Amino acid sequence: MSDEKLHFGLAPLRSVYRCSTNILDLNLDTMLRVYDYLAELTDQVRLACTAPKFREAYKIWARTHRHTLNVEDLETMRLPEMINFFTLAGPYIKVLLVDCAWHDKESLLVEFIAEYCKNLEEIYYTNVTDDFHYGAIMSRMRHLKRITIDCEDAEDVLSFDLQANRGLEYFELVNGCYTGKHLCGFPNLQTLVLRDCLLWNSGEFGIPLKSLRILNLDDCCFEVTNESLYQKIADCCVDLEELHFSGCDSHFEVIAQLPKLKRCTLKTWVTSNELNIGFLNTLAEQRGNRLTHLHLSGQFEITNEHARALGLLHSLEELRWSNNDNLEDDHFKFFNDLGLLECFGLCSCGRVTDIGLMRLLRKCAQLRLMDLKECDQITNEFVLNAIGCLAKPTPCRHLVINVLGTKIKEELLTSMAYLAPLNNVKLNFIRA
Repeated sequence: MSDEKLHFGLAPLRSVYRCSTNILDLNLDTMLRVYDYLAELTDQVRLACTAPKFREAYKIWARTHRHTLNVEDLETMRLPEMINFFTLAGPYIKVLLVDCAWHDKESLLVEFIAEYCKNLEEIYYTNVTDDFHYGAIMSRMRHLKRITIDCEDAEDVLSFDLQANRGLEYFELVNGCYTGKHLCGFPNLQTLVLRDCLLWNSGEFGIPLKSLRILNLDDCCFEVTNESLYQKIADCCVDLEELHFSGCDSHFEVIAQLPKLKRCTLKTWVTSNELNIGFLNTLAEQRGNRLTHLHLSGQFEITNEHARALGLLHSLEELRWSNNDNLEDDHFKFFNDLGLLECFGLCSCGRVTDIGLMRLLRKCAQLRLMDLKECDQITNEFVLNAIGCLAKPTPCRHLVINVLGTKIKEELLTSMAYLAPLNNVKLNFIRA
């Protein structure tokens, strides 16, 4: 066949597959879909700047999406592009991520963010020092709801103004210094997290937050008298439902007076491994009050008196122990009134054996989950005994056991006892 005939024969095919549609001819729905496929905010804005039609589509799309800006993504932007970026995207940015160790264009970015990102709701700072230029952003916002500040040095005393943000709901400070003066009088603040912080004693220190629901004082060093701190929490946080606290030595019993406390996590502190017996006895007298979840972490000294008080907390639905080698089988003899307990957890508790867990299983008729991790005294024998215990037709109940890091072996899954029709025990070797 000649080249001429070949050319002639293919000519109609070329005309069929030739595309003359311009990208600007795309309908609005298709343009909106294009933005869904662009993961980076900077790429979305660059597309929007290519043509007025894409700009208008972006504005429609952005109203239904929650934009997050990481300031490091602006590192390579020149000033004209940065102006276009903030002019277009600024009103739609709700979440800001700032690594304060990155100093390039710092003063310029602070001004752009403060000027154009008026609808910011969340800010997450990392590597913060007392030379905290990005902190100026907060005083110029009006709609902040959530702030996290992760410091480089626990001795950094930060100065910042949040008073204009009356809707603040969540504040977290990590590895910093807290005096209390910045967080007074916020009507919607429900969560206060101070982790690895220095809490300084001053006339302004306190937690006068009537609306607070969650208070986390994890691994904090107190430069205040604990007695006054405990009393302030009890007096001020009358609606508190969840407390995380490191250390619970003398005078901690006043915390048991909190009328709505449901979840409590207590950790030992470097200067004390006392588990306040007054706190437990006060709760025991009220049958646990409203407390449903209790987690004890660290080498708390556990006596029979502590175990007896714990065993009277009838309201408990979940009880967990972590990193404790003082808890032993005999203590389970006193867990007699945990009638609502559904979940029991042990992590790195080296003296608890099969005997203690079987005592608990027999006493707690509502127990549905045992979460065991790195407890090397728990063996196959416990599982076989649990299968026998729960094989009775009435009352029928099922038990799930997470067994990561125990001496329970996977070959148990193919044993006759485990495969029996009446087996109501399920093993998980990988925690869900």
